[in-house]
Amino acid sequence: MDTTQRTSALRAAMANGQTYEQYSSMNKAMAKEGTTTGPQKPSYVEYTKLSAARMRRWEKIYKPAQSLLDNIAARTSENEQWLVFSETWCGDAAHNLPFIATWAEHAGVELRIILRDENTELMEEFLTNGGRSIPKLVRLNEQFDVLGTWGPRPTPLMEEYAKWKAEPEFDYKKWTLFAQDWYNKDKGASLEADFTALLG
Repeated sequence: MDTTQRTSALRAAMANGQTYEQYSSMNKAMAKEGTTTGPQKPSYVEYTKLSAARMRRWEKIYKPAQSLLDNIAARTSENEQWLVFSETWCGDAAHNLPFIATWAEHAGVELRIILRDENTELMEEFLTNGGRSIPKLVRLNEQFDVLGTWGPRPTPLMEEYAKWKAEPEFDYKKWTLFAQDWYNKDKGASLEADFTALLG
């Protein structure tokens, strides 16, 4: 895409994307129905069920410090917008989106979520190490210029993932268990640090 095409695609994505509330409701409904976004693989359906439970948990227990909320609000630009690529089966999205949505609401930032596999051309503009890793957040100003990006997981966990992937016998199931435990212990602290840095 050239700059004009990307701006047009970003504008359409923000106009047509889901709010966090819509995305969360969709995830929970799909979990109840035994369906998922993307290919209807049994594994994806199970991950969607896990995601619904994780999102519900974080929505209930996450209580950010007022100082953090005020700091994030102070660092966002006027009329800033956040666009996130996701899928309901994505474990990292389930652990991070409830936090991001809370901050966006407090800061008055418009947050929209779109599905990666329905927006592959735009996703190609925001790859991580050459891959379509999600969740991927894109900071935009009022003119849809890109101010920065974040994703697909907090920096310390990104570093852990690189170590795991470097092992000759990388076990994805063991990794998901490790990541789940990491998120539960971290309680959003690393994500809070990442966003403080992202927002300058």
